[in-house]
Amino acid sequence: MSNKKKVGEIDDSLKELTKKIDNIKKENINKSSKYQNKQFSGFSHAFKIVSDLFANILVGGAIGWTLDYYFNTKPILLIIFLIIGFISGIYTSYKSTKKLQNIE
Repeated sequence: MSNKKKVGEIDDSLKELTKKIDNIKKENINKSSKYQNKQFSGFSHAFKIVSDLFANILVGGAIGWTLDYYFNTKPILLIIFLIIGFISGIYTSYKSTKKLQNIE
């Protein structure tokens, strides 16, 4: 009978050990998935800021080029509106980062 008790105790301890190992595996999976989500969490914000900056410069350049074409003042309005587009892009990027940090 003592052998049956020992076998029963070993079976119980193996079941407990299996449960503990499964819990550890689940925790490791959760930690790795959280890490993977955080790894690229700022990428979308950075892409938005850079694309806003680029779009503002592009629109400013297009407006300047178009006005230069119609008024025959070749480089002057293009340069002015590129500068305005750059300043506008910096300002938009600044506002986006403040909004991201919840500082307003």
